[in-house]
Amino acid sequence: MGRRTAVKLLIKCLVTAVLLWAAFRRVDLAAIATLLSGTDPAWAALALLLTGFIVVSDAFLLSSVLRMFERRATFATALIYSLVGWFFSNVALSTVGGDIFRGIQLSRVGTPVGAAMRIILCQRLLSFATLVIVMIGGFPLAFGYVHRGGDLMLLGVILAVSVTGLSLLVMISRFPRSPSLDQWSVFRKLQTLSSDFGSLLAPTQRNLGAWTAALSQHLLRVAILATLAMALKLDIGLPVLFAFTPAALLVAMIPISFGGWGVREFSFVYLLGEAGVGAEAALSLSIAFGLLRVVVGGIGGVVWALLDEKYYRVDARAA
Repeated sequence: MGRRTAVKLLIKCLVTAVLLWAAFRRVDLAAIATLLSGTDPAWAALALLLTGFIVVSDAFLLSSVLRMFERRATFATALIYSLVGWFFSNVALSTVGGDIFRGIQLSRVGTPVGAAMRIILCQRLLSFATLVIVMIGGFPLAFGYVHRGGDLMLLGVILAVSVTGLSLLVMISRFPRSPSLDQWSVFRKLQTLSSDFGSLLAPTQRNLGAWTAALSQHLLRVAILATLAMALKLDIGLPVLFAFTPAALLVAMIPISFGGWGVREFSFVYLLGEAGVGAEAALSLSIAFGLLRVVVGGIGGVVWALLDEKYYRVDARAA
């Protein structure tokens, strides 16, 4: 392990530990243990099944984006990429997240490194954009639960920054070419990313399928949280989860901890607390959600250990 990798691992460990401490320091751990130990297995199994649907929709999304770059993979291959990606995102204690794994693996089977990076970034951007759409849908519901203007403003700021960032990204490719800007590598990369994302906005059947797959993942996550709330016998309604958890999951996408642990728990406690959900209930729900991801990631780890390189093949042909 290189020194830089070791430092990154250490930083992630510290951030995860600090955020978990901040989330747990004022809660009754015994109450959380009681809630988790009383999980209804039938509802938990349903949550696991719904998570499987996310893996499937993620594979469909990857297949769609690959075709945009004139690459083709069988659905089974895309499913392997999706499932193993869950292992690196949620289980493996490494600096290689699921997106990085996919990019590296695509390059190892013949996809040019630049194209592999663009494929993964497009998939991530589409996931981010559809999460913002879900947040927009849930924002009006938050008005009925938030009683402090500052906290409602916080949700509004998160949403406004997200929309503004996406809008600016779309506009970059439409800027007139400027030699003074083109000399900056970062700007050239942003222009390429903007152009790629703009291609996903074209009204084609392929793009419709990609947007549907990305959007369904976020709606499924809300449904999974509602199912886990039932499994834990928590009195948290679907409108509350739809109003607040997309923002919490957006914050948890920031890659500063292992598998989002700590960031997700702190966000759940704070945001669900605005709807009157107790810290123990919010933490129990977040932990159950995280453990569910670990289970699926563990399955992905087994798949990664058993399959060799040939199962990751991607053809350089237009579909």
